[in-house]
Amino acid sequence: MNQSKVRSMAAVAIAVLILLYIGFNLVNRQATEFTQNGITTETAIRGRIADTLQAKGFAIRDETVLDGQYGGVLSYRVASGTRVSQGGVVADVFPSENDAAAQNMADSLRREIDNLKKLSKPSDLFVSNPSVIGTQIYNALVDISQEVRAHNFPEAASLKDTLRNALSRKQVIAGEESAEDYAQRIEDLEDQLDTLEARGAQATGHITAPQAGFFIDSVDGFENVLDPNQAKNLTVTEAKALLEEAKPAAVPSGAIGKICSDFAWKLVCVIPDDEMVKFENITQVTLDIPFASAETIPARILAKNRDANAGATAVVFECGYLDADLAAVRNETVHITVDTYEGVLVNEKALRFEDVEYTTTDEDGNPVTKVKENVKGVYVQYAGRLRFVQVFTEKEVNGYAVCRTNLTDAERESMVTSQTVQLYDEVVVSGTDLYDGKVVQ
Repeated sequence: MNQSKVRSMAAVAIAVLILLYIGFNLVNRQATEFTQNGITTETAIRGRIADTLQAKGFAIRDETVLDGQYGGVLSYRVASGTRVSQGGVVADVFPSENDAAAQNMADSLRREIDNLKKLSKPSDLFVSNPSVIGTQIYNALVDISQEVRAHNFPEAASLKDTLRNALSRKQVIAGEESAEDYAQRIEDLEDQLDTLEARGAQATGHITAPQAGFFIDSVDGFENVLDPNQAKNLTVTEAKALLEEAKPAAVPSGAIGKICSDFAWKLVCVIPDDEMVKFENITQVTLDIPFASAETIPARILAKNRDANAGATAVVFECGYLDADLAAVRNETVHITVDTYEGVLVNEKALRFEDVEYTTTDEDGNPVTKVKENVKGVYVQYAGRLRFVQVFTEKEVNGYAVCRTNLTDAERESMVTSQTVQLYDEVVVSGTDLYDGKVVQ
């Protein structure tokens, strides 16, 4: 191939590349102009949306501080978060740490001996029934995992005996162990227990619960800051003072914990006027305290005390659920869920109010054309055209309107379009010169 042909082919290739480059840019620019001057749509989907707000909350409980004033080493008999009866022993006092440790070991040995004696009974229902033992193992694992997720490790540790016993019973069922195999183990444990009891000192004192309630092994100094019976009368000024209180009262030097005498407790928040609209006609809510507990807490609104000058309201919630984590809450961020709504979700930007012309009949059955003004609806893209459809919204939350598709008889009678918005409709969110029947690409 001579040199001139090579130059000619190179020139043609360069020309083709230049044309492709120019064409690509022209097409790209036209596409950009169409996007800018056209319409934007979003697919209507079905979902559930929560109407929530965030606030600081101060917990108020009926709490009695346990001031032991003891001399010696304290050994708790019950775990934090345990329900105790009036006069029940919460903790024992021992002369030394060795005595307290010996007592704890003796208690552990007694529990293990009792469990092994139950396993040594061949007639035990759980040993002879495989389906029951399988369920017991599963339930024990579920209970332990729930306590671990809730960071309630003392309770999780106490549940290990249930799981261990269930697994041991499974060994008996499988024939890998027999009831007689436990006899030697029981004898060894009883010898250890006798030795501990022979040399161990008895408790020199006991700390009892002054009233029935929920035992918590910590105090924060805010236990008596307010009478729970007066919580419903809190003003905005008083509530703010509680929420901004950084330094608690002095904690008694001998305090070993407290008793929450009632599972019903109060939580006060200060809500600004622009968010109080969410509480209209609302009496029940749910609370989440993410930095303190994984539980969702049902609550009712006990009081709404508005201060016009402050432009806010002191909202007092009464909560009926309490556990060890929640009993330690005092001043925490709270997520308040006012209500949840379910339906077809449509972007609020898509909502429009149009005058719609429709046809009905008069008393004689003759067709009559009328116009209904300010019909709430959206434009949907259907078969290359825009169609305006009327919508019936349940609530507008977090930028989305929750639209009903199962309409009441009254709503159907009030419709002036052929249908309402449907699941998976392509709803127009933005665009210019929109009208019913407009052809779109």
